[in-house]
Amino acid sequence: MANTLLTPNIIAREALMILQNNTVMGGLVYRDYEGEFGPSRVGDTISIRKPAAFTAKEFTSTIDVQDAKEPRVALTLEKHFDVSTSVTSKEWTLDLDNFSARIIAPAMVAINDAVDSYLCSLYTQFNQTSGTAGTMPSALSSLAALDQAMNEAKIPVANRKVVVNPATKAAMFSLDAVARADARGDEGTALREASMGRIMGMDWYMDQNIKSHTAGTASAATTLAVAGAVSAGATTLAADGGTGSQTLKIGDVFTVAGASGSYTVTADATATSGAFASVAFLPAAPTGGFADDAVITVKASHVANLAFVKEAIALAAVPLEIPQGAANAAYVSMGGLGIRVVYGYDVATKTDTISFDLLCGAKVIDPRLGVRFLA
Repeated sequence: MANTLLTPNIIAREALMILQNNTVMGGLVYRDYEGEFGPSRVGDTISIRKPAAFTAKEFTSTIDVQDAKEPRVALTLEKHFDVSTSVTSKEWTLDLDNFSARIIAPAMVAINDAVDSYLCSLYTQFNQTSGTAGTMPSALSSLAALDQAMNEAKIPVANRKVVVNPATKAAMFSLDAVARADARGDEGTALREASMGRIMGMDWYMDQNIKSHTAGTASAATTLAVAGAVSAGATTLAADGGTGSQTLKIGDVFTVAGASGSYTVTADATATSGAFASVAFLPAAPTGGFADDAVITVKASHVANLAFVKEAIALAAVPLEIPQGAANAAYVSMGGLGIRVVYGYDVATKTDTISFDLLCGAKVIDPRLGVRFLA
């Protein structure tokens, strides 16, 4: 006999609790959009709030009133993650705890993994970097350099987060001062918990979904240069001095001699006889632009660990419609995440099914608030 207490609403609430308790990246980004959007579909574009920013100005004789409205940016709901499975009559008789362990928890682990992977893939939108491509941190000076990079970028010192891959974590814990809990001042809690703890004023986490970036072949070029002066504010440039059909890939990071900062490639590009007709990049060229023949240096392949504050990245999970043909379905949301649960019946195989799904979109809404910690 089926357990009548296992309603879609109860299962959705249990699923959402498990999802929230297990997320890494999803728990570190800005997702304060609860209740702002109605039912949507994959591919829809919504307008999300970007946290307001103000500039402190010196008062002379009059005040300069700044707009307190939060600016809005477009966000595409490009990810619809689903886990659907058959359910046996025996499984329907389980109590909630056992049903959760057998069905709900594994489903949420899969959806959480997909959300985490999606968020980690946004590294391509961060242009600021610290560390050496292809080299794991081997001294405390590597961590101090990351702190310096965030300070120089004027990233707020409060609530800084760093998310690294397993190899970077292992390299860090080989450092005596990091491995000894008393050197971090956290009384050993980081060694007993899943998080890595608080190190140099930053909260550190390990995530298996941190991406490794494979740079385009132009990263090996030593004579690549700007072909024609680039004006301030421009977001494309031409380059020459390469070899054959070398490539630049989305997420490649480069510097330009004579210009401050670094830039990220926003569209794949392929050279013809060593020359790139157009390379799209962000942020825009600085005051003074790029000089003709200025040398371009492209960083090599690297692990794209991420250091940021939550206002750098937005995650919006929006409601899914309850299907007209579903007699048993529910959608539950809390804290900016939501899960839909739908019961079904497969006539072809004569089995009950249960479906868990989540619709979301994510975007780097302020790349100035994040740094790639290269390894």
